[in-house]
Amino acid sequence: MKTLITNVQVAQPAVIFTDLDGSLLDHDDYSFAAAADALDRINVLGIPLIINSSKTFTEIRSLQHLLGICQPFISENGAAIHWPARVGSELEWFSQALVPGRESVVEVLAEFRQSGYQFTGFADCTIEEIAQLTGLSNAQAAQAANRGYSEPLVWHGSQESLGGFCRQLSPHQLCAHQGGRFLTVIGNTNKAHAMSELIRLFGYGERLIIALGDSPNDEAMLNAADIAVVIKSAKSAQLSVLAPKKIMTTLLPGPAGWQDAMSTILMQLTQPVTGETNG
Repeated sequence: MKTLITNVQVAQPAVIFTDLDGSLLDHDDYSFAAAADALDRINVLGIPLIINSSKTFTEIRSLQHLLGICQPFISENGAAIHWPARVGSELEWFSQALVPGRESVVEVLAEFRQSGYQFTGFADCTIEEIAQLTGLSNAQAAQAANRGYSEPLVWHGSQESLGGFCRQLSPHQLCAHQGGRFLTVIGNTNKAHAMSELIRLFGYGERLIIALGDSPNDEAMLNAADIAVVIKSAKSAQLSVLAPKKIMTTLLPGPAGWQDAMSTILMQLTQPVTGETNG
């Protein structure tokens, strides 16, 4: 009798939550090409890949199309959960907001500016100016500007004034998250809270939770995972990730680090499926 390895399967059901900018996407050119092999493997194994990003609904849907996936996802630093569902013969998208709308955020920020805080928000910029700030095309910048819940800021004040700014957000039921490029002001939520809600909604509670991120706004998400991957970046040293059962820190930044970490994790998650033949 001969034993043949015919395929592989996931030994333990898992779900992957990933940040985008500086993690799955290159910080400079937004490419995910360096992670293509791991992405293909995840697709073959049928592991849900859940984007958990500061990007908007339209930005993430465009990226999902490029990735060839159609999964639930989390937008704007935990502000909302979005998922696809069949309605008759059509695929429609549904959303659950976890915070109030952007208008209330912008109103509070206008008051803060009048009191002397110095910053530039997306609401202050043209599409062309957002493109310059982000390195996106004008079309991509328009998607980034189409925000429902949060306001990204470029901070112009001192670090001391930033501390006061963040503290004064709390009475307004707002908070600030530092990403790779921007300080984003939003209602009281974060990526971990939204991840927990998505896990509950889709029955992923018995799965191994894997999370990957590179910036302070990913810290809570990483600490809420079973396996946390800290992607090397200019801000990754600021993260305090202690809670997960397994913690990995990549040597390479962006999608190259994402690829290396996921290759290791997928190797540990999978086991060969064997069959026997006569001969």
